[in-house]
Amino acid sequence: MEKELQIRPVSDSDAEFLYQLMNCPSLLERLNEVPTTRQDWTDAISEWLKDEDEEDYIVLAGDTPMGWLGVNGLRGGNGIAYLKMAAFLPEYQGRGYGTCSIRVVLDNLKRKGIEQVFLYTDSDNAPAQACYRKCGFKVVESLTETLSNGKDVDRVKMVSCLK
Repeated sequence: MEKELQIRPVSDSDAEFLYQLMNCPSLLERLNEVPTTRQDWTDAISEWLKDEDEEDYIVLAGDTPMGWLGVNGLRGGNGIAYLKMAAFLPEYQGRGYGTCSIRVVLDNLKRKGIEQVFLYTDSDNAPAQACYRKCGFKVVESLTETLSNGKDVDRVKMVSCLK
């Protein structure tokens, strides 16, 4: 990694970056998402900042935003959280930034008493699964889900035990 990795909580000023990231054509396709507006992201951030059950982070290379990590389920009282999103600009994928930043977030969750984190990813997304395996996740279930773009997609549930 050429540039120093930084992770900080999402803020109101991140709506433009999230709009750009989540409307990147390759990410829309890979994540089976639909295009969004800047206002969608302004509204989402406003909700996240009020939600004690959720934490969202911007991952930076130096001062340049490159990714977003989102976790929720933090207040469920059962020691289980959900990694709802790990998305990086294409030019930063496959370079270790995802693995490193997810490990940092998992360490923070462990310190907060979270014992288990789960996520869902597409069964054919080998790069994402490899990243998650490096972070201690294991496949525990296969399923088919209808995603926001209307496609039925084969997915896997992965779990990491933080104890």
